Amino acid sequence: MQKIKDITCRLKHAGRHFLPAFLAAVVTAAAVASLLSGCSQKGGSDAAETIKIGYVNPTTGALAGNGEGCEWVVNQITDYVKEHPITVDGKQKTLEVIVYDSASDQNTCSEMAQKLIEEDQIDLMIAIQTPNTVIPVAQVAERYEVPCIATQSPVDPLANSLDEFNWTCDAFYTLDEVYESQRALWTQAGHPPKSGAKVGLLFANDADGTAWHDIFVRRLAEDGYEVVDPGQYPSKTTDFSNVAAKFKSAQIDVIAGTNIPPDFMNAYNMIIGAGVRVDCVTMGKCCLLQSDVDALGDLADGIMTQVWWDPTYPFKSGLTGLSSSELNEKYMEDNGGRTMPQPAAYAYAALELAVQTFTSAGTTEKEAVRDAIRGLDVTTIVGDIKYDHQMKGLTYASTVLCGGQWQREDGQLVLKVIDNTLYPEIGLTGEYVPGNATQR
Repeated sequence: MQKIKDITCRLKHAGRHFLPAFLAAVVTAAAVASLLSGCSQKGGSDAAETIKIGYVNPTTGALAGNGEGCEWVVNQITDYVKEHPITVDGKQKTLEVIVYDSASDQNTCSEMAQKLIEEDQIDLMIAIQTPNTVIPVAQVAERYEVPCIATQSPVDPLANSLDEFNWTCDAFYTLDEVYESQRALWTQAGHPPKSGAKVGLLFANDADGTAWHDIFVRRLAEDGYEVVDPGQYPSKTTDFSNVAAKFKSAQIDVIAGTNIPPDFMNAYNMIIGAGVRVDCVTMGKCCLLQSDVDALGDLADGIMTQVWWDPTYPFKSGLTGLSSSELNEKYMEDNGGRTMPQPAAYAYAALELAVQTFTSAGTTEKEAVRDAIRGLDVTTIVGDIKYDHQMKGLTYASTVLCGGQWQREDGQLVLKVIDNTLYPEIGLTGEYVPGNATQR
């Protein structure tokens, strides 16, 4: 039975691309084995003894760096719950997390979310890994009235995506906080507010890029910066010659934006090739992860970005008791010495929240589960989570945000926490180092 269950699980992770005939054979074999055994194995996945969590992950595609560590995190939390079952609906239950690959495609996100609800009949949805995934998954959860824990999406683009939210709660930061964090980084590079520095914007015309663009245009003008806006570009474009030309003619001082990694690599190469020289580059999304900056190579050296979580952060899981450093050590042991990426920490926190939700609700009844999410006030591996804020009808919890810079250390690119303006309780791990690829 266990072998059959493992095969079925791998097929689920493969998304839509499985062999129907083979699956039918597996299901038939499972049915025969069940009849022969006459009862469920201890810790099995019988529906009456299992809480089902749906999870759409960008395992492949442009956002695959954000999906790194998903399987490892799922195993950590499901193994914990096997040893510490949750009492729900009068029974002790374990956790089954059903993961589908979105291939970093928004339409696939919607299809997989719908499949999780209609076919897998999940009890709760997790929407995670950038607005590109969170928005379509949360929208499906709202349409089907399924409780949804959203995270790793700035609040604004998610809040702007629907007129109202009745089933989704987000845990992340707002774009005003992102702006203030990046402004602190520009200040370290010699361009404080009222300096008249010229900031060139690099934003796609998707929901995430539009939300960032609108906030930055407004806040930059308020702070006395000169906005150099070449206009939002279509995501996955390859020709950024007009952007490079505008930045060069304006003689900008700063580049600010958020982009998927292929877009940024194409744009940055063209900007540098045009001879643009800037004092600092602050980027969201594309420069957050080790795998992404490793692909950029020397282009990433000196780039500044957000730091939502770091192994040095002083947080401990209220569920498992592990500290940030202890969780990172476990991850490194199991993943060839790689540091645990920021999104994986948020994946861990999302599953912590799911377990805490059902523990609090004591039932799988959907309205009770939704209300239990809203009532959470818990400590997770990414800090305290309390859903006590609202934006355009979206309930959300604020999470920690600091500023970082990718720096060379013993030949390797390392993300150093160099600014804690918004959260002074977080310790710094480095100091600002001048320079970036546009100057070399």
